[in-house]
Amino acid sequence: MNISFLEDLYKRRGGIKLGLGRVAEAFPAVKRRAIPVYHVAGTNGKGTAVYALDHLLRGAGLKTGCFVSPHITDFNERILVDGKPIPDATVERLFRELERELTIFPELSFFEITFLLAWRWWEECGIERAVVEVGLGGRLDATNAIDWPKTDLITSIGLDHTQILGRTAEEIAAEKLGIVHRGDRLLLGPTIPADLAARMEQDALTAGARSVERGPVNAPDRFMPPTQMSLSAEQRANLHLAHRAVALTEGREIAPDFSGLFIPGRFQRLHDRIILDVAHNPPAMQALVKHLTAQRLRPSLLFGAMKDKDIGAMLDLLAPAVGEIFVVGLDTGGDRGASVEELTGRASAPLRDRFRYEGDNDATMIAALATLRDPRATLLVTGSFFLLERFLGFLNSPKGKELLPHLQPCSRGVR
Repeated sequence: MNISFLEDLYKRRGGIKLGLGRVAEAFPAVKRRAIPVYHVAGTNGKGTAVYALDHLLRGAGLKTGCFVSPHITDFNERILVDGKPIPDATVERLFRELERELTIFPELSFFEITFLLAWRWWEECGIERAVVEVGLGGRLDATNAIDWPKTDLITSIGLDHTQILGRTAEEIAAEKLGIVHRGDRLLLGPTIPADLAARMEQDALTAGARSVERGPVNAPDRFMPPTQMSLSAEQRANLHLAHRAVALTEGREIAPDFSGLFIPGRFQRLHDRIILDVAHNPPAMQALVKHLTAQRLRPSLLFGAMKDKDIGAMLDLLAPAVGEIFVVGLDTGGDRGASVEELTGRASAPLRDRFRYEGDNDATMIAALATLRDPRATLLVTGSFFLLERFLGFLNSPKGKELLPHLQPCSRGVR
């Protein structure tokens, strides 16, 4: 993609601009059809549900558009049609079109432009269903400009982005319920505590939801994809939730066929012994540790995080389940990433003694990968989407390829 164009787009990346005023003004100029939408919110589990919904709908013969965030390796991953990323040339062409057409364009955020790009491309491609992941919260998220009846999924409620969404589960739930409009169908994830789910159900019905359903705690065995046998119980529950949403909305039996399903960055294995996971808050870490224990794994850890996360709590949860801890700074190119010094300062004293940092990020990643010389070893890379992006970029670099010539860094192989 044209580098100057990327700079135009990414210079808007910094900061979060919640609020519907800008995108609500721009969206009518982009939207031509009220495409049926599956709208997915939640603290954790959104990605699993989104990819599962898209997979099931395509399996049922429908042409789909999918909107996810953030990406792991390339911007294009955010906008899909029938599972394929938007081409580079199309991104640039549509960006320039919107720039010319929308008088409000200079005020739009990175996320708002990306959402509008997605919708414009979907209109061109003639998709039949859209699967849309909320970026942050729900009520004030740009995707909430979609104002016709749709199917909503709220996968989970946990304490994350508390400085923006609220300090309690109830406040965060209220923000996520903001995606529910009159006439919507709502499905609630099974990990939401029963008392909170009951209040959410009542609030959704008061807001005009046509129906509310809570997902079952235990998903049947058929929700274990044969190509991804290491899914956690939480992931399996979200596959079940996605299947139920599609069956209800489409009004017909949908086979729960998840063969070939690929969920990037969710306990994703690269050639068996490198595990990539985008867990980036304490509830997600708790689920990850539970799954590591169930798999009888004790990997080395490569960790990096954003400074607005509860770094100490995440590390405390991970510590008993991992061996050596390698830390990477994510403080370049913006003000959100935590430096190695900040990671160290926010860790408990016993954990600081276990940290390894080799003077720079590349040297630290080399040292972490060196643990795989032991054929019994595994390496877990987790803490942030941005860490996975950096790690995969390193593996694709000449230095990374030279270190592990047998490894295909962006392999889609998952077990």
